[in-house]
Amino acid sequence: MHNYLDKVPAIRRLHASRLTENLGAFARAAFPVVFPNRKLIWSLAYDYLAEVLMLMARRDPNHKRVIWNQPPRTLKSFLASIAFPVWLWLHDPSHQFVCVSYSMDLSTELSLARRNLICSAWFQCLFGDRFQLASNRKDQFSNNQRGTMFATSAGARLMGFGFDTCIADDLTSPDMALSDSERTAANNWFDHTLRQRANDPASSAILVISQRTHELDVPGYLIETDEGTWTHIKIPLVAEEPTTYTFPRSGQVWNRPAGDVLMPKRFTQNVIAELKKRRMVFAGQYQQEPVSFEGNLIRRSDVKFFGGLDPATGIRDEARPESFDLVLVSVDCAFKAESHHDKVALLAIGIKGRKRYILEARNRNIDVLDTEDEIRRLRQKHQASVVLVEDKANGPAVITRLKQSFPGIIPVNPQGGKESRMYAASAEWQAGDWYVARGGGWVEEFIQQIIHFPRGRWDDLADAMSQASIWLQQHAQGAQLVPFERVERAGPLAWLRGVLAERPPAPVAQTQFWQPRPVLPVATRELDAEEAQAANDVVEGRGDTVAAIEKLMWGSIKDFME
Repeated sequence: MHNYLDKVPAIRRLHASRLTENLGAFARAAFPVVFPNRKLIWSLAYDYLAEVLMLMARRDPNHKRVIWNQPPRTLKSFLASIAFPVWLWLHDPSHQFVCVSYSMDLSTELSLARRNLICSAWFQCLFGDRFQLASNRKDQFSNNQRGTMFATSAGARLMGFGFDTCIADDLTSPDMALSDSERTAANNWFDHTLRQRANDPASSAILVISQRTHELDVPGYLIETDEGTWTHIKIPLVAEEPTTYTFPRSGQVWNRPAGDVLMPKRFTQNVIAELKKRRMVFAGQYQQEPVSFEGNLIRRSDVKFFGGLDPATGIRDEARPESFDLVLVSVDCAFKAESHHDKVALLAIGIKGRKRYILEARNRNIDVLDTEDEIRRLRQKHQASVVLVEDKANGPAVITRLKQSFPGIIPVNPQGGKESRMYAASAEWQAGDWYVARGGGWVEEFIQQIIHFPRGRWDDLADAMSQASIWLQQHAQGAQLVPFERVERAGPLAWLRGVLAERPPAPVAQTQFWQPRPVLPVATRELDAEEAQAANDVVEGRGDTVAAIEKLMWGSIKDFME
């Protein structure tokens, strides 16, 4: 189109004038320039946001501090963080922007999109006479009329940089918002650093645009602590009640009846049904109504049973699978065995496809030796191939001793806080992927801990469960699970092969017998002292590794490896 406009200056000027007057029209025209391979599905929400931003550009008193909450992947960043700053430079090329996101990678990506839009042939054809870029960095550029666009991340230093308009686009990621320390750090940074960089506190504008991720994420914190300061606009994916939006500039009325879907062509009923399975994610990120963790992570109604009859209805539970893809034991260790300390929690879990079955649970005040005995018992009883042991408290001692006896011991270093780990695990319970054995004496204790988290007196079993859930999410996809019966036939060499797949010693890697494969460590009978020493020699690369392998061999090593 720009070639045609180039030939018709009058039409080009008229078209440029129309786009300069209306941010919504500018965004629609710029979309194929920024995303040439994507189809634009326009929504009235975009026209509404465009009018809010146009009033912000004019420093309307009611739109200098705006919080806008909208579901993910609905083009809010394109409109607010890419199109709007470029459009505003058409009116005021001297305008200074600070654009912030939770990570520098995201901030840089948005900065590049703004710069590429300005440098595009389309933009230069229509607006090339308005300003020229002076500096041209990925994260910071300016024009010849002293306008600047500076991209940074939450928590960064901003000394020396100021803004006429600040665009805070997703200051915390969903994972960050679940961490008390990271969430508090983002809120404090906003208060103590970002606010202070306004060029003119009386007129400078701030837009906070995001999906909701927690009751006290940045939008929630600002609404609670700055009551009356912010204009708060929330656009849920599905209207839960009849809602009327009156556009602040044109007066256009947008009526959303109860059940109305924001973008029905993209968010079909099947898509929405799948999203609703993750109850807390849907409430916060899609409906913009984050709920308290207490009583909402896992509810009693989320707990499903297997292997028995529902006493209230007489309906038979899900049957226990005849075999599992994998059985693991998850262990949450304690510091001491005294009754006033946290207890040791042990779970035996069977995995079949995406389903997880709690086979047995134990939560006791026991010392290191008793913990080892209990792990041995559960492992043998349920033919577990993997034992996950938290590498905290007494965990390192347990790990060291058990590794000398049998394979499949995996140290787990927990990442993030307990709440964030439980949040990640709770989505699987809400989706109906977890089952608990009916009738065991331990069942109610386990259920009480997971449904009362994080306010319950004890949470050891909940920690052991979330540990297993996260490990499976990180490791089970694409893994080749070795059947237990093959392990029994193949002996300790199967475990050795699993270890080598993760950490092959150089001497073995050169032999014709070993080929790396993505297998999980598997269990077998306990090794005797000679076998254990040979296995350790191979793993550590000591001595004659081929000879050590031969000591472990049951049958033909070549046939097994092939």
